Amino acid sequence: MQSEIREISPVLFEVTVEVPWERIQKDLNDTYREIGKTARIRGFRPGKAPKNVVKQVYGRQVKAQVTGTLVEQGLMQAVQEHELHIVAQPEMEQAPQLQQGQPLTFKAKVEVRPKIDKVLTEGIEAWQRPIDVPREDVDAEVERLRHQHAEIQVPEPMHPAQEGDLITIDYEVSVDGEAKQQLGAKGRQVEIGDAQLLPALKDGLLGMQPGDEKTIEVAFEEDHPNPDLQGKTAVFAVTATDLHEKLLPELDDEFAKDCGDYETLLELRLKIREGLEQGEKRRAEAEVKDQLVTSLIEHNDIPVPPSMVQQQQQMMMYEMAQLMQMTGQAGAPGEDFFKGLEDRAQRRVQAGILLGSLARQEGIEVTDADLNAKFQEIADQTGKHVAKVKADYQEAQRDALESQLLEEKVMALLTERANIREGEPPAPAEPVETSEEASQNEADEGEES
Repeated sequence: MQSEIREISPVLFEVTVEVPWERIQKDLNDTYREIGKTARIRGFRPGKAPKNVVKQVYGRQVKAQVTGTLVEQGLMQAVQEHELHIVAQPEMEQAPQLQQGQPLTFKAKVEVRPKIDKVLTEGIEAWQRPIDVPREDVDAEVERLRHQHAEIQVPEPMHPAQEGDLITIDYEVSVDGEAKQQLGAKGRQVEIGDAQLLPALKDGLLGMQPGDEKTIEVAFEEDHPNPDLQGKTAVFAVTATDLHEKLLPELDDEFAKDCGDYETLLELRLKIREGLEQGEKRRAEAEVKDQLVTSLIEHNDIPVPPSMVQQQQQMMMYEMAQLMQMTGQAGAPGEDFFKGLEDRAQRRVQAGILLGSLARQEGIEVTDADLNAKFQEIADQTGKHVAKVKADYQEAQRDALESQLLEEKVMALLTERANIREGEPPAPAEPVETSEEASQNEADEGEES
């Protein structure tokens, strides 16, 4: 077989393959021979039909089978011969047809990874913002713990529902006069003041007591996840059936002891601050990593195969669907998710290609010692025996863990080489209009006038 390639773009090549008639004839004869050994043809014992009869009965099937095999083998050989790192199935221009005594020639377009001679890391930079946990954040966490440890009781004497109370309601919902049974509920307890509670519903529930009935109108946005409610005003027919109030504990050392292994309220607050600072530190490190990747892409502008971007988009949509399912969200992702989805997917692909190329360029690998250390770390965190952890990580999971460790090593290299500055990153500068653009804009304005 002979093959040649033509570069259409850095990530797209046209492959032309020619298979000589001698090879085609050999494969045809071999295939007829194999089929003839077991062929069941009327008038002949199994495997005893003459070759010309076998050809007559199975000719079309054999030609299609041989053509498909030769195309597959020809493309594979061409890819190996020309060292093409393909990322998707080749796309045939047209289905090739066998002709007696003629070579089989076919063309296909293949997407490939871009060839990167060197990944540039000079000039990579990022900003490390200071870790600052305001006192208000600690206060908010303490308040959350107070609500978590609150006593729930029926008010004595009963009072109208107020901020912080728990009210149990039955309600039916109608939209445009049509009942929506799937949206109604019975015996649902809601906290007045919960951030998840619709503001209009909260305002309507304030002041209600057990036995009260009320009609509450709630207007929904045009982009609401539920298509039945988009841009609609729903009418909630609410009946209050029960009411409880929260008795919050005093902020003292006894409260701290109830929250865990703390002796004083100060000790609890210090522990809360430490946890919040650790969370802020993780977020700041993630921001630095994101900036480093962005800077790496800016210093290495590489094209990406469209099929890889499409696959990444599908993966991102799948990840979002899983997240929505885990958090109990219904419907489709909002418009904000799809806005810029292709650009985000392209960035992910660019980052993956560059980080992988940098790892090969610098000889970065994941060793058995690295994996064993990670297995031991997981074992220490989960309380499992390290042998059980290793058994849990097989094939795909192990590959994913190796990829994670490799990325961590590459990011550590980038961090070491990068210029990490302290402080908040500067706001992006306004684009400067060149003299040529200014002249063009003035010309356009003149035409409009």
